[in-house]
Amino acid sequence: MKRFLVLAALALSVAACKHPLEIYGEGDLLSLTGNRDCLLEDYQAGATNCSENTIDINEDYDETYYAQARPGWHFHRWATYCKESTLNECPVSAGTNLLQALPNFTGRELKAIFRPDVITGFESLYMGHSLFNPFAIGMPGHAATAGFTDHNQNAFFWSSDMGAPESIWNDPVRKAQVTAVLDTGEVDMFGMTFHPNYPGMQGYLDWVDYALQQNPDTRFFIAIAWPWNPETYSSPTYQQLWDSNHTNIAHNIIDNLRAAYPYVDFFCVPYGQSAATLHTLYNDNNLPDVTGLVEETGDGVFRDSHGHADDILVDLGELVWLRAIYGVDLDTYPYNPGYTTDLKALAQSIVDSHDTNYNIP
Repeated sequence: MKRFLVLAALALSVAACKHPLEIYGEGDLLSLTGNRDCLLEDYQAGATNCSENTIDINEDYDETYYAQARPGWHFHRWATYCKESTLNECPVSAGTNLLQALPNFTGRELKAIFRPDVITGFESLYMGHSLFNPFAIGMPGHAATAGFTDHNQNAFFWSSDMGAPESIWNDPVRKAQVTAVLDTGEVDMFGMTFHPNYPGMQGYLDWVDYALQQNPDTRFFIAIAWPWNPETYSSPTYQQLWDSNHTNIAHNIIDNLRAAYPYVDFFCVPYGQSAATLHTLYNDNNLPDVTGLVEETGDGVFRDSHGHADDILVDLGELVWLRAIYGVDLDTYPYNPGYTTDLKALAQSIVDSHDTNYNIP
């Protein structure tokens, strides 16, 4: 009897296969034949015409799918099959040779990604160390002030190299905290940093791969901090070192990620330039808001010789994050940082001077 049941189940699995259709955002998947349409309401209800999209073994499976956005939304891209095309048309062809094609459909849902015409906020996840986390903490307040009412975030902080992506991935406890947030499938903005004790790409690749499995429309940014030990450098040398690090580390990470995941959004938040800018202003006697380059009283650019950010550096870096992530025009942003120095103009200049190839698309 058991053998009969097994053989019957095998016969059913051979007789048909499934090619699930998935919708991210608000739109419909229409089919050329009209026989495999998956409307947004169907998808949200878990209807079998979307979740299973069953193909009979005797059926000639040559279909073209069309992604049609709902009002206020636009088609962004396909996450499988036609992922190297920006057209909303995706042909899928297996003919009648489904047994040969079956492995290609296993775990390969056809995913269409739609995006809103107007961004009202990102569901964000940030993870990093003490030269990264203070800026993440300030984002909810700035996003709200700038009118991004749907901004939500989870920020994870671990000191020193424990905040590196690879270190977090390799630690079961810390990894579980982050993956629990990603597992909701809601995260669409994921920010990571860098630590020289983990110079390789593996940690970034692991996190990107995992995040995209939960939400294929996740955007990613890399934000690296300024050089350590700021007192040991002249301002020109400090600026040159930052420029070199940002290009050779942050831009290189993004280049590698873009090569591994075409059409996924990767960009930089160049907040480390904030430290180099303030370093130069201080040494040119053009920074009246501080009493020293390094002070332990809250009146410096840095609060210790290692290079942790003091108040003015945090405030400037937060504005850089805001413009880099949300594109806020800081000239008209209704916020007063409370300094003699025009931090909003500095932040605007920092982001606008950044290589546009590494800005958010």
